[in-house]
Amino acid sequence: MDMGSVEIRKDNKSMVCKACGRNIENENANYCEYCGTSFRENISFKQEEPAPVYVKQSMERNSDVNSENEKPVSFGNWMGSMLLLLIPAIGPFLFIVMMFVWAFGSDTPQSKKNWARASLIVIAIIIAVTVFMLSVGLMQILNSGMNLNDYMNQLYNNQL
Repeated sequence: MDMGSVEIRKDNKSMVCKACGRNIENENANYCEYCGTSFRENISFKQEEPAPVYVKQSMERNSDVNSENEKPVSFGNWMGSMLLLLIPAIGPFLFIVMMFVWAFGSDTPQSKKNWARASLIVIAIIIAVTVFMLSVGLMQILNSGMNLNDYMNQLYNNQL
């Protein structure tokens, strides 16, 4: 058996590839497991074709979209987002509407999208706790036997 690119050691348990010089434990191997060189003269090593180009293009396209959404949000953008709350009368409502736009919009950077989602959750928790506290307070007032009109009159008289 002709082993053109292999040198068999005296112990007959391993071979040495002449191309890369590494030890090959499998003495029946047709190719070097490290460099792919053929151990047989008539057998050539066939390298696998790379992935089709359209896969690479779609991956590049996705990475472009991801890199666009991964750009850091500027300081001015964050300040503008926060200052929406200071607009008289409509500021809080506009802020909540914009939170929904940023949280579920497709063109929003990922960091701002996550911030908007977290802010919406915090706003929902604050509203739920406020409604609960007001309902508990009103129930205590009504259960105490005090008339709500008397309570409001007493409240306004004490302030004047």
